[in-house]
Amino acid sequence: MLHCSHFVTGFGTGTVYASDQGVVSVEIPDMSRHETAQLSSISPEYEPSEISDLAAGLLLRYFNGERVDFNDIPVVLGGMTPFRQNVLKVIRNLAFGEICSYGMVAEECGSPRAARAVGGALAANPVPVIIPCHRVVASNGLLTGFSAPGGESTKRALLEMEGVEFKGLLVVTKQLVINRLSLR
Repeated sequence: MLHCSHFVTGFGTGTVYASDQGVVSVEIPDMSRHETAQLSSISPEYEPSEISDLAAGLLLRYFNGERVDFNDIPVVLGGMTPFRQNVLKVIRNLAFGEICSYGMVAEECGSPRAARAVGGALAANPVPVIIPCHRVVASNGLLTGFSAPGGESTKRALLEMEGVEFKGLLVVTKQLVINRLSLR
């Protein structure tokens, strides 16, 4: 059975979809523009659940600028290859304000030459922010895309909200986290 909860931010409305096992999908608002939305104007697609409400509440706090840890939210990554699931599990270890490169993730996954495949896995991430794919950048600090609404503008806004420093269009790479991603 599918459940659904919404959260309203200054950027618009987001939605969390969950099964009885965990969150299966998150739609975040487009942070490249500000929208006014009211929860009362959203018609429910599915009944909320404890999991969808908890995740939506944490996402609301996150979008309000709070430092939030999503690691206790169960996530369902069915239908993904083992490599992609592994990439997303590694990324889940990145804490608020931490960034790493695609190459670092590939190395941690045991495939040091698979940076592009890491990018493909992140583009397929069904639960952005809960699994923080926005915290992965090119080794030179370039943002290199984001598949959520607003694309790179949203990615940059999320990183800035977390205190990540930029120099022009690039993330200051001295902030890259090293030896922090380990699944061990």
